[in-house]
Amino acid sequence: MSRDVVALLERAPDARTLVDAVCAADPALRVRSVADGTVVYLFENSGRLLLALQAAQELPLSAEADRLLGEGTSDRLPARPLWVEARGAETEDRDTASLARRCAEYLVQQCGGLVVGPESSLTRDREHPWGTTGHPAVSVSTEERAVLVQDRPVVPLSSWIVDALAEHGREGRRLQLLTPSTSVLTHAMRWLMAQPGAAWVVRAPDGRHYDGFNGLPMVWEKGTGFVLDPDVDAEEGPDQAFRASADEPLGAQLRVTVHLDHPLTPGLELGEAVDLFTEHLAGALPAVWGVDEPMNEVWNRARVTALVRERAPGATTAFLTGPEEEGVRPFGGVLRYSRTRSGVHEHLELTVGFRPGEEPGLEALEELVDELADRDGLRSVVVHRALGRPDLTYAPRWAGVQTPVGVAVGPEGVLAVRRGTVDSAPVEGVRFGPPLTPTVWFRIGDGVEPGSWTRFRDLLEHMRPPTADRR
Repeated sequence: MSRDVVALLERAPDARTLVDAVCAADPALRVRSVADGTVVYLFENSGRLLLALQAAQELPLSAEADRLLGEGTSDRLPARPLWVEARGAETEDRDTASLARRCAEYLVQQCGGLVVGPESSLTRDREHPWGTTGHPAVSVSTEERAVLVQDRPVVPLSSWIVDALAEHGREGRRLQLLTPSTSVLTHAMRWLMAQPGAAWVVRAPDGRHYDGFNGLPMVWEKGTGFVLDPDVDAEEGPDQAFRASADEPLGAQLRVTVHLDHPLTPGLELGEAVDLFTEHLAGALPAVWGVDEPMNEVWNRARVTALVRERAPGATTAFLTGPEEEGVRPFGGVLRYSRTRSGVHEHLELTVGFRPGEEPGLEALEELVDELADRDGLRSVVVHRALGRPDLTYAPRWAGVQTPVGVAVGPEGVLAVRRGTVDSAPVEGVRFGPPLTPTVWFRIGDGVEPGSWTRFRDLLEHMRPPTADRR
């Protein structure tokens, strides 16, 4: 069984019920609450951590349970169920999966609801990174790496993982995530694991390991973690499991990156660009948002702004996802906010999914740039098209490369280049906004034409400001 078990509850358990739940797992083990009682740990007498249980988190929408645990999960739940997750350690000599399940079942007996604990898909043998550390999400910790094992169909960016990133990142360790080849990452989790230094390691059906993003073979090196296999000939290319065809037809995805600068004013409310892009490209505003998954707040720009202010001058990263409604395309986004000398920089990465055979409405992009040109602060918009799963989860298989569709350059970028540069660009530009401070939209193509990357690189080289040429 999986080491991760989720209890979806009808009523909130109190602190005593949480402690009783872990005692029900094994009364001979020691119990300790941490993080002001929001997490309960279960230890052996030797001090080895076996199980961790998080306090109940109310979901803003029951659809979050369906997104992360499978369609139909919420059918027997109230509109706003409570999510409690138990995490068992990766040990060879103890059945921590049973401990986690007994804990979850006790909570359901007391508070109503259901237990979700998927069958294990990850083969555990002598090559498996067995172990437990002081952190419930980390199985093995080396000088350079912290290895997380996630044996579940959909791997979210859980609060366990966010906390592991903070704790081990401070000590200079990079995260490595191990999953079976049957797992998929959520949009938010894919974003994290694609960051420099992180690695997604996938266990293939034949027992070998490979990188989930490029398919290159990897091996376990004791004392270090997973590393690229030095004994594999580079000409062999990606692992066969990575090259295998997807289990289902892939659709198109539009991937939009937006950079804006906002002056710091008392009435500043962030997130207007999010509303603009999601309504135009997907047909609805975001449903929920949060700093981890499951996301715990209904979309509210005022609340996003309040969080950014609370964390200033530090940066804020948050995630969002769209509603599961008829006529609304699936979408997910990453929001990053940081302070600048004059205000707040907003960085939006939005992905919109389309079903197989459905063409993205690219004409909406020009309309969006036109609307943004009437507002202050736009620096750039870059749009790519890619193949991907319509639900925006990411499988560890080859799906091609993304292709540029278009680029918008804001007034500051246009003013920074030489006079006449826009008119002589290798891609025809369309101007919007005031004549003296225009925003220019360069449509490269539909994202399917050969040579799109060449045109994109030529355009970027042509639009480079003069100071960027100096060495």
